[in-house]
Amino acid sequence: MSSFTWLDYSEHERRQAMEVIDLFGEDDTRDELCLGTIRDGFADLLFPGTSTIQTRARYFLFVPWVCIELENRRVQSRALDERTRKVQGRLRDALMNGGEETGVIGYRAGLHVQRLPSSVYWYGMRQWKILRFQGTEEDYRLSLDSFYKRLDSVVSADAGESPDALPSNWDVHLPSAPADWLEKTDFALSLEESEYVYNRIAESSPRSLLAHLLNSRQRISDDQFFPWDVIYQQPLAPTLAGQLLHAQNFSQVMHGAALLYNLMLAEQKKGGEYIADYQEELQLWWDNLQARREELDQWDRVLFWRLMHELGVRVRPVTRIFVDQWINVVLAAQSLAVLAESHTARQMVRSQEHAVKPGRARLGDLRTTENWQGSSGSAQLNYRWNRPVRAIVNDILGPLLSEGDGNA
Repeated sequence: MSSFTWLDYSEHERRQAMEVIDLFGEDDTRDELCLGTIRDGFADLLFPGTSTIQTRARYFLFVPWVCIELENRRVQSRALDERTRKVQGRLRDALMNGGEETGVIGYRAGLHVQRLPSSVYWYGMRQWKILRFQGTEEDYRLSLDSFYKRLDSVVSADAGESPDALPSNWDVHLPSAPADWLEKTDFALSLEESEYVYNRIAESSPRSLLAHLLNSRQRISDDQFFPWDVIYQQPLAPTLAGQLLHAQNFSQVMHGAALLYNLMLAEQKKGGEYIADYQEELQLWWDNLQARREELDQWDRVLFWRLMHELGVRVRPVTRIFVDQWINVVLAAQSLAVLAESHTARQMVRSQEHAVKPGRARLGDLRTTENWQGSSGSAQLNYRWNRPVRAIVNDILGPLLSEGDGNA
């Protein structure tokens, strides 16, 4: 059991590292103040099995089909990497032949793509129990030769063995791949595929917000920028509602710290061209915060930190102190002007950056802002809502809602 715990942990860390690399390509989503562990804790709680490097729901089926295709051909462990890359390249071409562009992994990079769909979706497939194998993708590769031997021994022992009893790395209820899926395909799920993925989520993570959205058949519209923008047709369970409220409070309050950080960079950069933009964004943030002031004053932060502990989120002591102090300063401020010009608030932000990025901090180093493009970690935390949750939920619900309309 301990070995599986290590495998889970290492795979989880690898996925998080991939997300960090991905986020570094987007200046407004970078984690400049070391809030990422709390952000990811909430994202994993609300939307388990997802990650920002995912794109569309059907990849949760495409990847098993690729692997099963290679297993059926008895591809040996030593050859799996090369063959996997080739078949996933064929999948990319098939999606393009089917008219897909947005969300196709490797669309621009082609054969040189660094992150294959299998590596992007491996953790999620295990989380949703589509993948039975309890190890990393590399462990899976190394295990295949012995898997084939085990499979042959079972078949030889009993030629009439039920298929459900045969060794399998994959859920036995996985829908079969269409006949021509490696020639031409798209991201549209069939009704059978949609029901399957929905059931995997509902069974593996029944208390999550992801499962609730699917259970209540709620599409996510373009004007719902955060999970708390949704008017839920079915009331959230009290525990889930409390979790979402903690996530909302943390996102909204800490967004001010990110905006102040960027304002301070703007003030440090020659020309001051972004100062007015961040002053305006801070004013909007402050106004939205005041609209929820009563709720924020009643925020039980003891329960908030207890939830982080229960989730196993490892928050650095310096970050916990920063979060608590920032919330205190914000709730005590009588106006935005007092907060934005506060030496205490600014020193907190400066100290936090220097503590979590020793030797790489921008504040106080004029050279680092010469090439700064005006945004670094300024986006409000949405916990993967805009990517990939919106696309995945809407992909799954499409056939289910169409079926409902047809039955009406």
